[in-house]
Amino acid sequence: MHLQTFLRHARPSRTAVAVSATALALVAVSACGSDSSSTSAAAGSGDTTDFKVVLPWYADAEGGGFFAAKAEGLYEDQKLDVTLQSGGPQVSATQLVAAGRAQVGFADAAGIVQAQQQGIPIVAIGALYQDNPVGVMTHKDSGITSFDDMDGKTWVTQTGQLGPAWVKKKTGIDFSTQVYQGSIANFLKKDSLVQQGWPTNEAYQAQKAGVEVDFIPFSDSGYNPYNDVFFTSESYLKSHREELTAFLAASMQGWQDYMGDVSVAKTANAAILKANDQQTSGSVWYAWDKQRKYVVAGDGKKQLGTMTADRWNTLIDQMKQLGQLKGTPKAADLYDSSLLPKVAAPSALPAAPDGSY
Repeated sequence: MHLQTFLRHARPSRTAVAVSATALALVAVSACGSDSSSTSAAAGSGDTTDFKVVLPWYADAEGGGFFAAKAEGLYEDQKLDVTLQSGGPQVSATQLVAAGRAQVGFADAAGIVQAQQQGIPIVAIGALYQDNPVGVMTHKDSGITSFDDMDGKTWVTQTGQLGPAWVKKKTGIDFSTQVYQGSIANFLKKDSLVQQGWPTNEAYQAQKAGVEVDFIPFSDSGYNPYNDVFFTSESYLKSHREELTAFLAASMQGWQDYMGDVSVAKTANAAILKANDQQTSGSVWYAWDKQRKYVVAGDGKKQLGTMTADRWNTLIDQMKQLGQLKGTPKAADLYDSSLLPKVAAPSALPAAPDGSY
């Protein structure tokens, strides 16, 4: 297994937002004005604005729409000089954005709530995955096809992920857990195990190993927080709305093109592979194909990246039921969707090129 593959599978749950003394110090720096010192767009001057984005993970298809926007010159058209910085287990987008060292990062919606609860001043400005793709997979020949079938089984799960806790509460089933250490080797050998993961990554690993699987997202249990949520700092949102609006306009158009135009996807995927040689063409195309339905689900069909108060309030209620909150945060404090462009999902999702994976 490539190092990149191992790290991709070992990704820490974005729900588990740990706030260290360093993070608090960075927040203090942000409050002192480092955010507002960012280069700002000069209206009508023709100058470009430096704009750093910390990707959801290493360069891969999960960030494909941003690579597409960059390759198509959409950021340049908006007078933004965008740097796409790799994420990963050693990169805290929360700290970087709170300190003004990056303008946009990504978390799941629960991570936004927890960050604010811990005093980190970030706010959501868009949500890529309208249907959260995180879930569990089972061996197809095991006969396990629903959460009820998983009662009494052993689940391999990430620490801090709220999906399994919600499944227990919602369905009444019980199961033991093992900590997911980044490898699905045990799952591949033992068909009674339930393996947490993504339909774009763990499922591809299983396929390459010759193991057929069924994948069930936690959203099937009703736990469906937005994922890959764009966030910025509260201070940057207040003082740089023009730049954020431009970034979202280019990015959402990039995502529409990336998902709906194979020629654009080919160019963007080539850029991803150049940025991350631990990916393979097959893994990138598989993820490109499998992730799209989660992006265009629900309200995303009419407006990519959209967010609603109802969805945020549902998450707040579920987190309260799971004992994850101090008090009751207001949805209006967690997100601002007013900067999002009206970019719809592609009219059709074309098939992946023959032989691409």
